[in-house]
Amino acid sequence: MNTARGTELVKGFIGALNKQAGAGVTRASISQNVFEYTGQGNMLLYVKGRAEEPLRWGVTANVIQRLQSQAKPWFVILLFESHDHGYLLSEADVEYCIGGVWALGKDGDYKPSSGSYLSRKQPFYSIQGFLNAIGTRTV
Repeated sequence: MNTARGTELVKGFIGALNKQAGAGVTRASISQNVFEYTGQGNMLLYVKGRAEEPLRWGVTANVIQRLQSQAKPWFVILLFESHDHGYLLSEADVEYCIGGVWALGKDGDYKPSSGSYLSRKQPFYSIQGFLNAIGTRTV
């Protein structure tokens, strides 16, 4: 599996968020894939990228557990194809999915994939679409 392209999607996404007026994104100590977004909102973003088919991400169970213990709101972002294409999952969405929709692999990762695993969510196709979805507007 080529993870380099997925990593590039994450870097592009974080870079695009950092370019937004009044916003900042820094890596959080929870995991290398968790970032703190500040600006018009203050939240944690667990960002995973997948650039090739099949669209299947690894969402680590112990990272989710750490996020659940945080006072800040948090989201899981599953990027695909481009740094500004992805699925946005709220805390409630993730709770629902780990309650029986996503399989937990032997490696400790939940295995969401496109299709029925994400059928409740519509993807975003721009950074502005992402910001709109989390309730933040660019200035």
